Amino acid sequence: MKKFSHLAYKEWIKTRWYIAIAVAINIGIALYIFFARRHDLEIWGPAQYFANLILEKGVVISRFKYIPIITALLIGLSQFMPEVTDKRIKLSLHLPMRPTSIIYSMVLYGFVVIAAIMAFSILLLTILLSVCFPAEIIIPALQTAVPWILGGFTCYFFIAMIAMEPLWRFRFIYIIFAYFVLRFFFLSYGLGNAVTAYPVLIIITLIASSSIIYTSHRFNKGEN
Repeated sequence: MKKFSHLAYKEWIKTRWYIAIAVAINIGIALYIFFARRHDLEIWGPAQYFANLILEKGVVISRFKYIPIITALLIGLSQFMPEVTDKRIKLSLHLPMRPTSIIYSMVLYGFVVIAAIMAFSILLLTILLSVCFPAEIIIPALQTAVPWILGGFTCYFFIAMIAMEPLWRFRFIYIIFAYFVLRFFFLSYGLGNAVTAYPVLIIITLIASSSIIYTSHRFNKGEN
C-alpha cells in the first residue's frame, strides 16, 4: 500500500494542473447547460419547451457530450506522454514493484481520477437541472450521458495502451482503431434511448481496460 501511495503521489505531481483544468471545464459546461436551459424555458415557456423536448427526443445536456473524452485526454496525455517522450517509464519500472503492478497502478490512478471528476460533474448537473426540470426529464438525460462517460474511460484505456506500445507504426494502427471504436459511444442517442446500448458499450470498455496487458508486455520485452 505504501508503494502504491508513493506511485500515486508521483502521478499526482504530473497531473495535478491538468486535473484542475478538467474540473474547471466540467464546472463551466455544467453552468453553461444550466443557464442555457433556463433561458430556453423563459423564452418558450415550460409547456411548449417540454412538449418540444419530448416530441423531438432532445437531449438536455447535449453540450456535455464530449466533456468525458476531453477529460480523459487531459488526464491520460498528461500522465503518459512524459513517460513516453522523456522515456521516464523505464525509470518507473525500476521502482520496488513488479512492472505489471506499476503499470496497472498508474492506470488505476487515472481511472479513479476520471471517475471522481465524472461523478462530481454528474452530481453538479443533477443539482442544477433539478432547479428547472422534473425527475422525468433529468433521469433520461443522465441515462443518455452514460455512453459518453464510458467513452471517456475507453479513451483513457486506449491512451495507456498506445503509450505502452514500443513501436510507432503499431501506435498509429492503434490510434486509427481507437478512433473507430470510440465513435460507437458518441452516436446520436435520443433522450432516454441509450439504455439498450449499455451492455455492448460496457463490454467494449472492459476489453479496452485489458488491452494494456498486451502492449505493456511488448514494452517490457522490448519487442520490435
